[in-house]
Amino acid sequence: MRLQYYVDEEGESTIGLWVPKRNCFIDVTAQDEQLWMAMLPGGKKLRKEIETWISQGAADGVPVDGKGLAVSSALHVQPCTIACLGKSYAAHAQEFSGDAPTEPSLFLKATSAISSDLAYVLNPPGATKLDYEVELAVIIGDTLHNATPEEVRRAIVGYTLMCDYSERSFQLEHGGQWTKGKSYDTFAPFGPILVTKDEIPNPDALELCLKVNGEIRQKASTAELMMPVAELVAYVSRFMTLNAGDVVSTGTPGGVGMGMNPPVYLKPGDTVEFSCPEIGSITQLVEEE
Repeated sequence: MRLQYYVDEEGESTIGLWVPKRNCFIDVTAQDEQLWMAMLPGGKKLRKEIETWISQGAADGVPVDGKGLAVSSALHVQPCTIACLGKSYAAHAQEFSGDAPTEPSLFLKATSAISSDLAYVLNPPGATKLDYEVELAVIIGDTLHNATPEEVRRAIVGYTLMCDYSERSFQLEHGGQWTKGKSYDTFAPFGPILVTKDEIPNPDALELCLKVNGEIRQKASTAELMMPVAELVAYVSRFMTLNAGDVVSTGTPGGVGMGMNPPVYLKPGDTVEFSCPEIGSITQLVEEE
């Protein structure tokens, strides 16, 4: 299943379910609870019913009317935790700190950073080192605590993209703690859609790409992660309990602005596009707050 989330000017949400035979998203907002239950472990029967409805063309479904709607975050529920992995790609670890760690770094990103309008990212007042990081994000559908990779695979709902925007001076020059540079408003856009795990049977072979003003800055495969995706999520569950709706963002490949010589950071007016063929593409404009 492929789900697109929208929001209107009053903050009301609309959920679209992609129906290939009709080449459009069908409005399934009224079936919100059923959709979530179908994506959770144990929802196999309900999920099969929805998939059959999709395959038959959803003849009774009404297409989403996009008038007055903006694409929203590709998260079905508001997570309690956004757990992020750092230096999980060797190339990025080298450009960030010059080392090759055997374990990734782990930090949290504030849920207030989730972007509901994927058209822009804010450059905070006084910021001079705004950076980009395209990442594969994993949506969790069950409690994970000291989990095995197999338990993780059963608990995953699906995947989307996140750009882990980072203000490097906030992150590294204000007394430590990465969260300072990771959690400003709009620094966690998720999207463009949520793709359920049945449509991405191998998350360890996805191509990620990020462009700035049309120039490719990051291009890599999740095959280059230091651990397979399920092992990374299991690793996170050693240090905190993950619950349904939580997100694990798996880290970024090399090519960030900080790693260039000299560093090249984002500035107001820049356009950032990040993508994955199986998930889609998002284009954002950097704006001064």
